[in-house]
Amino acid sequence: MPIFLFNSFRRRLLALGVLAGFVPLLTILVGMGVFAVRLQLDLRQSLADLQTRESKRLQDQHFALVQALVRQKTLDVAQEVSRFLRRHEKKSWADLKNLPEFRETALQPVGALGETFLVDAGTRAIILHSQKGRENLPVDRFFQFSSRIEGQKPEATEPRPAGAGGGKKPRESSGPDLLPGFLAPVPARLPGGLRLMVGAWVDPGEVEQLVAPSRAVFKTAMNLSGALLEVRLSQFRHHLVLFLLAIGLLGVGSALALAGKLTGEVAELSRAAEAYNAGDLDYRVPGPANDELGRLARTLHRMAAGLKENTVSRTEWENTFDAIPDLIMILDAQQRVLRLNLASCTVLALTPEQAVGRFCYELMHGADHPPFFCPFEESLREGVQCQVEVNLELGSRERAFLVTADPLRDQTGKIVGAVHVARDITILKEAQKELAQTSHFLSQVITYAPLAVTAVNRHGRFTHVNPQCFIEYGYHPEDLLDQHFTVVYADPEEMRQILEDLRGQGEVLGRQVHLKHRQGRIVPSRVSIRKLWAEDGTLLGSVAISNNISEEIAYRDHLAQVQKLEAIATLGGGLAHNFNNLLMVIMGLTDLMRTKITPEHPFHGDLLEIEQQIRAGRELTRNLLTFSRRHTVERRPVDLNELVTTTADIFARTRREVVLLKDLAPDLPPVDADPGQIQQVLMNLLINAWQAMPHGGEIFIRTLWLPEVTGQDPAWDLKPGPHVAFCVQDQGEGMDGETVRHLFEPFFTTKEPGQGTGLGLATAYRIIRNHSGAIQVSSARGEGSSFTIFLPVSEDLPRCEPAATTPMVPGEGTVLVVDDEPILRQVAGRMLQKLGYRVLEADNGTNALKLMEERGREINLVLLDLVMPGLSGLQTLKRLKAMHPDLPILICSGCGEEGGDTPYQGVEFLPKPYPLEMLSQKLAAALRRSAFAGPKHP
Repeated sequence: MPIFLFNSFRRRLLALGVLAGFVPLLTILVGMGVFAVRLQLDLRQSLADLQTRESKRLQDQHFALVQALVRQKTLDVAQEVSRFLRRHEKKSWADLKNLPEFRETALQPVGALGETFLVDAGTRAIILHSQKGRENLPVDRFFQFSSRIEGQKPEATEPRPAGAGGGKKPRESSGPDLLPGFLAPVPARLPGGLRLMVGAWVDPGEVEQLVAPSRAVFKTAMNLSGALLEVRLSQFRHHLVLFLLAIGLLGVGSALALAGKLTGEVAELSRAAEAYNAGDLDYRVPGPANDELGRLARTLHRMAAGLKENTVSRTEWENTFDAIPDLIMILDAQQRVLRLNLASCTVLALTPEQAVGRFCYELMHGADHPPFFCPFEESLREGVQCQVEVNLELGSRERAFLVTADPLRDQTGKIVGAVHVARDITILKEAQKELAQTSHFLSQVITYAPLAVTAVNRHGRFTHVNPQCFIEYGYHPEDLLDQHFTVVYADPEEMRQILEDLRGQGEVLGRQVHLKHRQGRIVPSRVSIRKLWAEDGTLLGSVAISNNISEEIAYRDHLAQVQKLEAIATLGGGLAHNFNNLLMVIMGLTDLMRTKITPEHPFHGDLLEIEQQIRAGRELTRNLLTFSRRHTVERRPVDLNELVTTTADIFARTRREVVLLKDLAPDLPPVDADPGQIQQVLMNLLINAWQAMPHGGEIFIRTLWLPEVTGQDPAWDLKPGPHVAFCVQDQGEGMDGETVRHLFEPFFTTKEPGQGTGLGLATAYRIIRNHSGAIQVSSARGEGSSFTIFLPVSEDLPRCEPAATTPMVPGEGTVLVVDDEPILRQVAGRMLQKLGYRVLEADNGTNALKLMEERGREINLVLLDLVMPGLSGLQTLKRLKAMHPDLPILICSGCGEEGGDTPYQGVEFLPKPYPLEMLSQKLAAALRRSAFAGPKHP
């Protein structure tokens, strides 16, 4: 071999040139390869350590957040259970456990992480759980509690916190089946001393699912960073190889140039061979000789021409092969790698030399046999292309690939291998998953939106309808899909205006319209519409949201009605005050006239009749003030017969077209009730009865005593014992069964729009239920209606004021009369003079204070009007008491008895109109109790 290699100068020269050029280059390449491999290993290790640390920190943060969330949920549910127990403090545990409201309060989901349950604080047993099988079992058998609730002292039986305190490491679970949980004591106790605790558990798997997306994103970033570094190192190594090859080629070129001077024809042949090897099949040796070398050159020319006709350029093929981003391998029949492209080398982190000859499943799956899903064998067996999606662990991340195997045939058609192509579809699969999640989220938003959401195409036909349309308007989605939007509009003019605004502005927001309900009725609604556009600006259609605002309009109408009633009440109070002032003048003059004549006088009886009518008028204004006055609920023993009589008389004076008949049971026991509220219920029933008889008729009112109530609706839950009832019956058109079933629902009314709010019977229902009573309704079409109210009998007797006799009591002293009405001052002065008093007059509070400063030693008592311009009666009273704390003062007013409430001693109230006898009694009593009694003289 040495003799053959160096038997000529040409070979020795060429060998020397090759050795001088390539040995240093190979040494550098090997050193750089070792350095690159070590650098890649160090980078991978650093990225793996960083990923581990950051994943652990991210998981700890998520667990800390979840612990705080579940702990707060436990506290909230404990407070809700406590409030529920206080509202139902008389119910036993057996009753509470079967109440759906209590179970909904106690057993609540903690997001998607877990749920709450109830524990007996004494026995630490689960007594209420969504899974019946866990009830009556020890709570420590299933749960390991993470921390005690802040602000509670730990008890001897409470488990030690597993996650309490700052950054301390949580205690290991006592068993594989224990779940982390929390306990919170319930402040309220059940009857019998049973103490409850609210527990909540956390599903670690759910928490792990919360952490998984963030960990996947971080892992992806780390993998991309590692891949980028490897690509950069590969590019650097590739460029370095090219650079060193260029240097080597220069050395070889120099050697060849030197050899070319000696062996020109050999050099030409060598260049031709290199050109053909590089894919340049057009190269030709210039002027080949006729010797053996010339014949060899011509043979090479013919071979290059044949290759050019039957194959593509090798350079172009290799460049294309390596430029494809998919992983391509050419395999033989035993799945050994014959060739692979640059993308495969990059992903597998191998050079072509390291991969060629090894099994495909060894490189791709790290296995010693093909996986069951491998398409190679099926491709070879069937002779067709086979395709499958697989997930592979390559490097430090899992990636999705679409793997295709195409059979490779020789010139005879025999299958000798396969072309294995793996396309990385990880990003595509992630995008599809995100798109599916986004699509599901948007679908959920539209489906469960609390508003009716619809979409129409450019032709005005419904394409999307959410389920809320059924709740708002009774339409199922299939009722509207592919229907024109005009089917839901009740007013064509409103629809036309909306279309004009939509064309001009592109949107209509918060417009109030009238839509059709599926049952045919008109529903007031609020609608917002916007156009939908494609990316190229093409109109797709529009989207609309709407909601039924019937209740809102009813509330608004009810508010207007309440405001009207308030105005009427205010006006009624003012009218009652002025009317009482007029009655005061008439009563005062009548009393004065009666004192001037004897009982035998022919006018004496007339004067007594006038006084009787004045008292009736005073009672009328007092009832008007009582009915219109706002007051707090005050339940006390009430004589129902008296209340019915008073209310019926007020109603009868204003409704002359109906006849009111009363049948009141004698010796009726009292009821424990608020008179104003029961009067409101009775008045509402009387008004409804009157409205049911537009052409007049009879209303029958009856009271009765029931020693024991039977046959009532169990929904009212009447307590056993005696009850008193009153019944209001009319001769109207009556109601059918469906109307009676909805009678007490808020805003339900059978009256025409503007004739009622639908709140009267709903209010009566609430009032009677709050009084532990019941309402029984009996009605039929054409037979009228009957409403019977049941109220429990009171254990106390009503407070009855005995009729006091008021003989006229003469007096002496000076009385200061303060009133802004001249006629009232004159009448009061004459009545006082008739009783023997001296009188001073003041027309307002300012003048009264001046008289008090000037002649205070003469004044024994002040008769003060409550309602005056300028200084009011109460303001004047305050200043008079500041000047003379012991001064007796009588406050007079036509606004009712509530106007006399003052914080001062020695002040009494005298309601207008007052008779002469009552005035004398009040004056005498006030002077007897006062240090100012007796005349004073300067």
